[in-house]
Amino acid sequence: ITMASATALQPLRNYIRQNIGHLRATPCLLISSSPPPSISTAIAGTKNPDGLSKDEKQQQQHKQQLKFQQQQNDPKTHAFVQRNIQSIQLEFNLRTVPCTISSAFPTTGSVNEAVSLAKRFGLKEGQFGSGDGLIIGIGSGAAMDLAKAVADSLFGNISSCKDGNNQQEGGSLVLAPSTLGGFMAASSNTPSLLLDTKEEMILPHLTSSWTAALGGHCRQGTVVTMDQQLSLPPLYYPLQPPKRSESLPGPSMAHYAAAMLSILIDVARALDESNTQQPIDAVLLEDMKAVASASASVLKLAAKEANESNSTVQEGDSYATAQQHLLSAIPRLSAVVDQSSHLTHGSSVPQSLANAMLPQYFPSCHLVTYLACILPGLCESLATQPASNVEGKVSVVEELTKSIFSCIDDGGKTDDKVQVASLLSWASQITEETAIPTMASLAFGTPDINTLTGSLDSYDALVGSMTGANAGIRASTDDFAVMEDVLHRSLNR
Repeated sequence: ITMASATALQPLRNYIRQNIGHLRATPCLLISSSPPPSISTAIAGTKNPDGLSKDEKQQQQHKQQLKFQQQQNDPKTHAFVQRNIQSIQLEFNLRTVPCTISSAFPTTGSVNEAVSLAKRFGLKEGQFGSGDGLIIGIGSGAAMDLAKAVADSLFGNISSCKDGNNQQEGGSLVLAPSTLGGFMAASSNTPSLLLDTKEEMILPHLTSSWTAALGGHCRQGTVVTMDQQLSLPPLYYPLQPPKRSESLPGPSMAHYAAAMLSILIDVARALDESNTQQPIDAVLLEDMKAVASASASVLKLAAKEANESNSTVQEGDSYATAQQHLLSAIPRLSAVVDQSSHLTHGSSVPQSLANAMLPQYFPSCHLVTYLACILPGLCESLATQPASNVEGKVSVVEELTKSIFSCIDDGGKTDDKVQVASLLSWASQITEETAIPTMASLAFGTPDINTLTGSLDSYDALVGSMTGANAGIRASTDDFAVMEDVLHRSLNR
């Protein structure tokens, strides 16, 4: 996916108008997000309420999940989806078959059902350019993940980024996110995330083409569009512990910025621990520093608003500036993750923790909020590690630390000797100021650390059995030790 910046992306209707001749001739599976069902109906991943466990604790977890999903329902998002569906079907008259998703994550079952529906409607299955058809995903992150998973299953248009070619013939995928989470999912070249209801974990949707492509991945024939009506959250939410009957609000912009920093700093850690002789690519380093600066700027703006007004903010100069920072940083972060994946050959510590823990132990927590709450624990873990002293080797973590401090220092002089310990101090303070909850406060009940570590071990073994040893997704021994350390430190904060 080629995306220098979100501002260069055109709205979905413009893209369709420009390619109307080709698109009208192609059968189209139209995947969209819809508001969650009422309490009495099925919950994500379960066929009907009777299928729920009789276990009272699990029933309580499922209720929490559903309430959470309902609270995330933004009328603006639904209006965006409906407006675009009407344009596609009535104004442009494309040959579509609809498919909706209301849960926070797709499941293997929902992917299989959508693939079956697409085939019955005339989309042609075929790998590496031999497939035919159009898949359009509109709405939330779940709709983006479902659309990507169906395209990966049907068309298998995954190749190495080294090929540098996004013009492959065959089935095509168009993604039109309506939320910031949707934009993150659409921008990402990583496999879709699916909820495994049996294992109560989130697992990557890995097709054979994923494991075959080395040196980073690119989805061929993929277009991401951007509408000006993107539904964006407030810059900051005050942290008010929810009553028992309520869930946490969705993530603020500050949560997104902290989540991006968690992912970025973990990539930097992995690069520092990888082949110590290999210098890091200058372009990759610049991209990482740009994302670090943008994320830190958003957190700084959120802290300023929090200190001034202590209320949610959804307008004004700070809000507009934070929006620009996030929309430019999200595609760059995706490029960083992809470029670094073939250098580190490991798994993302924040994402692995979320995948292993979220459905079972943090059912009311948004994925982005969970990634955000990992930031201080990750920085604390890094601060306790011995520094790499290889001569001539740039420490990526230290470079990012300098970028963050030069950004938050109001143009003051940043000491070249800024330590990772300073990063920990800043991360602890900024997450508190911007109302990012602690991991312990987000947990359902009080799971003990041994139980959580056991789940992490089970997740890693499960991913290993899916991918084989060399797929670059399972944790190395070192990565697993870091995961355990970050988990311990995050829960103890």
